[in-house]
Amino acid sequence: MAETIAQVRSQPLEGLAARRRVAIVPALNEEATIGGVIEEIRAFDSGFEIVVIDDGSGDRTAEVARAHGAKVLRLPFNLGIGGAVQTGFRYAWENGFDLAVRVDGDGQHDPGELSAIIEPVLAGPAIARPGHAGSGSASSPGRSPASSGSASPTRPPASRR
Repeated sequence: MAETIAQVRSQPLEGLAARRRVAIVPALNEEATIGGVIEEIRAFDSGFEIVVIDDGSGDRTAEVARAHGAKVLRLPFNLGIGGAVQTGFRYAWENGFDLAVRVDGDGQHDPGELSAIIEPVLAGPAIARPGHAGSGSASSPGRSPASSGSASPTRPPASRR
């Protein structure tokens, strides 16, 4: 039987709860997957604010995301992944978040593996740990680890302000 995310990650990451954090979820026509992605992020850490950047979808992506409790920023037309991600990071910066992570709305990134990109950021001067989309991981065949997304502090540590 497969383990759930909550079973795999039994202890919270040290220092995460003290930070205001946001999950940026770019999405284009992902009404079939966006609800599950939001639920998986919440299962990893219910303290994340989840912001879906609807990149000009022609389906019910925004409606489904809102129904699952995410904040939705709707772009008036498709800007592409770069524009959607940039919009999300700008939102994080302008709203004073300490930490931002990106998880694709199509389910490509496994939110259960977010700790792999968050731990280096919490540990010190790491800014991001980007990777590349691959063929999946041993625990999630067909899905890329969340490390193919990115995490970064949106504000310098208090000691450097």
